[in-house]
Amino acid sequence: MKNYIMVIDEGTTGTRALIFDKNFNIVSQSYSEFTQYTPSEDKVEHDANEIYDKSIEMCKFALKQANVTADEIDTIGITNQRATCLVWDKNTGEPLYNAIVWQDNRTADLAQKINSCEWGQKARQATGWTVAPVYSSLMLNWYIENVPTIKEKIDSGEALFGTIDTWLIWKLTNRKVHATSFSNASVMGSLDLKTGKWYEEFLDYLGVPVTIYPNVIEDSGDFGATASEIFGASIPITGVIADQHAALFAQGCIEAGMGKCTNGTGTFIDVNIGNKCVISEKGLSTVIAWKIGKDITYAVEGYSAVTGSAIQWLRDGLGIIKSSEETENMANSVEDSNGVYFVPALAGLSAPYWDAFARGMIIGITRGTTSAHIVRATLEAIAYLSKDIFDAITDEAGVKMKSINIDGGASKNNFLAQFLSDMINATVQRPVSIEATSLGAAQMAGLYTGFWNMEDLNNTVVNERIFNPMLEAGKRELLYSNWQEAVKRSSGWIKVNV
Repeated sequence: MKNYIMVIDEGTTGTRALIFDKNFNIVSQSYSEFTQYTPSEDKVEHDANEIYDKSIEMCKFALKQANVTADEIDTIGITNQRATCLVWDKNTGEPLYNAIVWQDNRTADLAQKINSCEWGQKARQATGWTVAPVYSSLMLNWYIENVPTIKEKIDSGEALFGTIDTWLIWKLTNRKVHATSFSNASVMGSLDLKTGKWYEEFLDYLGVPVTIYPNVIEDSGDFGATASEIFGASIPITGVIADQHAALFAQGCIEAGMGKCTNGTGTFIDVNIGNKCVISEKGLSTVIAWKIGKDITYAVEGYSAVTGSAIQWLRDGLGIIKSSEETENMANSVEDSNGVYFVPALAGLSAPYWDAFARGMIIGITRGTTSAHIVRATLEAIAYLSKDIFDAITDEAGVKMKSINIDGGASKNNFLAQFLSDMINATVQRPVSIEATSLGAAQMAGLYTGFWNMEDLNNTVVNERIFNPMLEAGKRELLYSNWQEAVKRSSGWIKVNV
């Protein structure tokens, strides 16, 4: 009996495998971090082979933990970190360089150059994104210009290109399927959103060959099947969806005007805008939320690249916490941040600022500042960055959102959830399960095989806790005004100091 769906949830810092049953319950899950390579302060890389190996290891562990065999798995869904990409040799199957991560900033100068010419506006109108280092197409340009082997392999027709979902699909299907989903394609800075095809005119301008790009397939669609020797039986792959889009779908935001906030490595706020492609004029991005059958759903998005990873930096870089779980009690142990503001622009500032040259800053430190104040300022920064984006969405849409659904690991933090509610002055709803990205991938896969239908997906979100705003308006305005001043002081920092 095919009673389960398996999901590979490929994050920025680790790999998770989950087994879902017919009732959307997580039967088992396993997780492992993978290595973050930072050859310089503006570079972030991953070992694609390590990611694949960890994915297989975690899937096998989840199957064993659930006492489930591959024959009992109906299908596989994949959700993944977006824009991170690599080039590999299609004959040997080996990556030709480390994957360049979406947080990477090495193409900041190129992005600035493009934005200062006609292509900045043209590319934004077609791709839905302000040209920024997160563009996979810019990363591919860097590969070609800086790694001779990659240029040689491309010229000889021996190379393939793709994001992490593409890499996993190609490996899992024993090199038979080279594909990505519409949601992932829309975040690569390479797709014309209105035509749904690779934006060849822009790629030609960058000197990037479209021939090495993957095929684009519906998010709930046929991505082939795993080689039987991997898990002991061949399993179809029928759902592939970018992580933020998966969370939007799983949170039940399937109608225009509904939105969610995912607090993971970064913070991503997405609002469903229906089947009409609208390009933002307020520093937001437009994406294809998903394509199911012939129907494309669009969303507007704002994201901050470094939020949850700022908490990770408190642990690994600053060494003032041992685990992220400590931060809630530490933040609550002090009355306020004692005037401390932390702008976590460790990789620049994303929406709505799009300042790749901003850098992290902690300001307001006095002799009375403690580690608890810095921890609290870090959590508050996540809420401030979210308010930046919510305000842009309000200006864009002309409608203030009254409530928002949250998910992602950092959303477990009650202090953060409450302060977010206070800053955006709206109700924050946290579901029982915050693994929305994984659930969205499972739902996409299950819809294609008939494991579930759309009616089955209704009312799958059950709230665990609801947070209502408690902060007085004048206090909110003062705190946020100080935050905006701190952001100004961090802006353009490395351009000023070179």
